[in-house]
Amino acid sequence: MRYDWKEITTLAYLTLLELDMHEFPIVTKKIKLKDVIISSYQKYAELTGVSVEQISLEYEFDDALLIKELRPGLKLVLYNKDKYDARLKHTLLHEVGHIKRDHKKHGDQEEVEAHFFAAQANAPNVIIKAITRRGYKVDIHFLIEHFGLSEESAKKKMEYLGKYGFEHTNDFDDALLLQFSDYINIKYTPKTSHFHDDYYDEKERERETW
Repeated sequence: MRYDWKEITTLAYLTLLELDMHEFPIVTKKIKLKDVIISSYQKYAELTGVSVEQISLEYEFDDALLIKELRPGLKLVLYNKDKYDARLKHTLLHEVGHIKRDHKKHGDQEEVEAHFFAAQANAPNVIIKAITRRGYKVDIHFLIEHFGLSEESAKKKMEYLGKYGFEHTNDFDDALLLQFSDYINIKYTPKTSHFHDDYYDEKERERETW
């Protein structure tokens, strides 16, 4: 399978710009998109009289479910509100990834792309790179604490960075940095006067030897 990581990253950054996010961790309730209704299984069950078991197809879709063309031009994302926040946030962005990639089916490739979209929206490469250049060491614990990732998502993000580094740049890097500039400047004051990070350079050298 071939994946266009750069294009998926671009879509994730455009989504953050569209949502007008300005800090991390992303707040789940602020994930709102035009022509997309986002509601919990529980609320939808209350409104329709259909049980959560039926809506989730006997919990086959335990986390969330995307229903396209509920009516022309309208999509419905239903989620299980009982899931803890870090997992729920990734789940919602995962479904948004399906929408932004205009997936027509749910195969292995579509699932990988949606997961990658969620990872780039939850913890964008360009933001992580800016933080490391200010002298901060980014590891699994850092991603959990500062970006609100689940432990599983944080591990996968670090594996990705170990393999690819920050090579999937795109035309919206600068726009995203500008949108989050206040957050970065206030929360991550430089630990060095020249914004240089030995950790970042060390990881790049390590990656190049693989």
